Amino acid sequence: MAGQNKIRVEICGSRYVVSSNESPEYVKRLVNTIENKVKTIMDSGPSVTLNDAYFLALLSYADLYEKSELNADHIRSQLTEYLEDSTKAKLEVDEYRRENEKLRREIDILRQNIGRDH
Repeated sequence: MAGQNKIRVEICGSRYVVSSNESPEYVKRLVNTIENKVKTIMDSGPSVTLNDAYFLALLSYADLYEKSELNADHIRSQLTEYLEDSTKAKLEVDEYRRENEKLRREIDILRQNIGRDH
């Protein structure tokens, strides 16, 4: 693929080459985040292995991802409701403006009729 970056990274002593369309800086930030999470998990107990820490980190990030997706769905739903409410309000405003204009014309006609009667 054109534009793919090959980025060499290291997590807890293991070296990897990552192919990504993202910038090397971005990938390295992700790697640092993962490494910090893995190290934190490993520091939580003497019996935690590197594989345990990778699995728990992966589980934690999968949980965050799922919750983020649910939150994004909720926000999209709220935005849709707001847009529907906004559209409804705009239609009501247009209707009130038409009614207002109609009443103004009726008032003008009544004033003209009153003026003729006097």
